[in-house]
Amino acid sequence: MADHNLSCGPLTIKYLVFFFNLLFFLSGLALIIMGGIAQGFFSSYMQFFDGKYETPAIGLIILGSIILVISFFGCCGAKKENVFMLRIFAFLMMVILVLEFAAAITVAILRPDIETLLKENMNKTMENYGDDKSLVTKAWDDLQKKHDCCGTSSYRDWEWTKYGQNETVLGVPDSCCMNITSQCGYKVFPEHGTPSNIYTEGCYTALTESVHRNLGAIIGGLVFLALLQVCLIFF
Repeated sequence: MADHNLSCGPLTIKYLVFFFNLLFFLSGLALIIMGGIAQGFFSSYMQFFDGKYETPAIGLIILGSIILVISFFGCCGAKKENVFMLRIFAFLMMVILVLEFAAAITVAILRPDIETLLKENMNKTMENYGDDKSLVTKAWDDLQKKHDCCGTSSYRDWEWTKYGQNETVLGVPDSCCMNITSQCGYKVFPEHGTPSNIYTEGCYTALTESVHRNLGAIIGGLVFLALLQVCLIFF
């Protein structure tokens, strides 16, 4: 009976290592997916962020990829009962743990600055709107269509821009319209009557909320993974 228990011990540990590595692998995969979604969001509106918030998303993808490689070391080490590979696995997990906490702290520090940065860049980029091939024009059109909004704080933000004062426009982009047709945003400012065919609420609030959700997901993913690793290492 004692011999039987001794033989079951290493086997049980081996399967536990495999199980924890599977969790580790899945969490790395989840980080890659989460990073990809966040990267897609920030790259769509990179003109509004000065490239600041793309870095954490890309970092998440890289971190997830590294975790997949590390989990491979853990699985191979457990299967072959290779002590050296298991030591490499444990060391790399500690390194990743430190990087995860550092990344989470970095994102948390950047988060409070988002509102000021967004408002400044949104107002600034409105002056560059107009060229159909411009990334700024595409970003604004996509934002206004997706969130049913117009301008930064309100549709009247367009009134004093080069686009809004253009004689052929004297209004807002067509992407502000409830039903988009050619020149549907023409002459919609108060002096021409109260607009009823466009969205009048600004995009700033909607975009800020989306950014906070994405950054919150990044921080949450990093903290969850770090806690999972602490359990793997110490328990």
